[in-house]
Formats: sequence, structure tokens, C-alpha cells
Amino acid sequence: MFPHVLPASTHQQSTSCEQLARRILKQVNSSAAQLWRRTLIVRQSSEKMDDWDALLEQFELEESVRVTRMDEGVVYLSWTNQHRS
Repeated sequence: MFPHVLPASTHQQSTSCEQLARRILKQVNSSAAQLWRRTLIVRQSSEKMDDWDALLEQFELEESVRVTRMDEGVVYLSWTNQHRS
């Protein structure tokens, strides 16, 4: 899900943006989030605001994803099933 969200790395170590994306994608791909097709994501204080904004912009590019910004650093994500049976 959300194939364009995780940036490709050209380095051996993950960038801060990649680490953030992996953390959020793990949450998005959790059983509960997949069952309900929604989750609340929260930026951790150690994460860069530029990385957070870049990740949210990538989510907003996905047609099936709705991004609702709540408070500073809190976002409600919901999505539709892209794969029809």
C-alpha cells in the first residue's frame, strides 16, 4: 500500500525520511489499520518537520488516501481499497 511514500535510498544507512516512512508504513500496514482502512499518525519529537511534511505530501498524492491534519504533528489517514475483487 502507498508505493510512492517510501523514498529510494542511495546510501547504506537509512535517511531520517526513510526511517519516518518505515515507521508510518508499519502502522498503516497493521492489522487494525488495514481492517478499518484508517489510522492516526503522530510525529515524534525526534523527527524532522521537513521529513514529516514531505511524507504527508506523498500521502496526499495518492488518490485513494485522505489526509486530515488535526493538531500540529497529528494526522488522520483514511483510504479506500484500491484492489477490487
